[in-house]
Amino acid sequence: MHERGTMRFLYRYYGRLEFVLDVIANKRLYFTPPSDFNDPFDCQPKFSLHFCKNDPEEDWKRYFFILAKRQYNGIPNSEAQKHAEAAILKGKHRENAWLREADEGIKKALTEQATPPGICCFSKSPRNPMMWAHYANNHRGIVLQFKASDMLDHKSGAYKGFDVEYYCRPISLRRYVEAMEDTLEGDPLAFARLIYCSKSQEWAGEEEVRFFSQNMYVTYPEEMLTGILFGSKCPAHWQDITYTLLAMWDSKPRVFKEDGSISSVKLCFRRA
Repeated sequence: MHERGTMRFLYRYYGRLEFVLDVIANKRLYFTPPSDFNDPFDCQPKFSLHFCKNDPEEDWKRYFFILAKRQYNGIPNSEAQKHAEAAILKGKHRENAWLREADEGIKKALTEQATPPGICCFSKSPRNPMMWAHYANNHRGIVLQFKASDMLDHKSGAYKGFDVEYYCRPISLRRYVEAMEDTLEGDPLAFARLIYCSKSQEWAGEEEVRFFSQNMYVTYPEEMLTGILFGSKCPAHWQDITYTLLAMWDSKPRVFKEDGSISSVKLCFRRA
């Protein structure tokens, strides 16, 4: 989870004018159901005990320790540790039949425990040319800049932001055990983060931050929207309509336009 002060802004890319107008006119953000995401592997459990059977023995001890604590409610830590050590000595984590059965149980548990929330996705950078091409209609769209400190204030409970973790292989046993430990310590979103904030390393360039909500729309205060960045090919009437809506705002965001004449190697913007 982000702490305040780690970043100034977060950015949301848009390729359709009606979506931008809704965000500005209604001062609200849309939280997408995970089933609507464009990556077919996104928001799917990426963990398998069978894949982790050669992970460090210390991680397996932690795993069996938690299993003992769950199976024998109220068991002292010393006894749970004995159960964990006995499982290791028996080589339970090397038994294919047990691993397959355990994986089925884990898959079912993850599906039941982590109810899919609505998700609103942001990037840490407004200068990613691939995202401008893919999410902002090949530079014809708009990127909205939001003040991160407002979005990461959890006092209201409206926003909960988490970095997406990128993996080049399925999730490690250590990472799964950490989610188990966090859950035992009272973190209700530990497994939701594990499922909904994990993606393939191929997507790492997006530098994504995700927010969860059980509501389809969440409103925001004017001062949270601090900037509007128009793509180099953004139609003039998009800009005119946006300016008209902003005329009614007391706290107006700064407006920028992508300018390809400034640099031939990176995206640059000028005040509009």
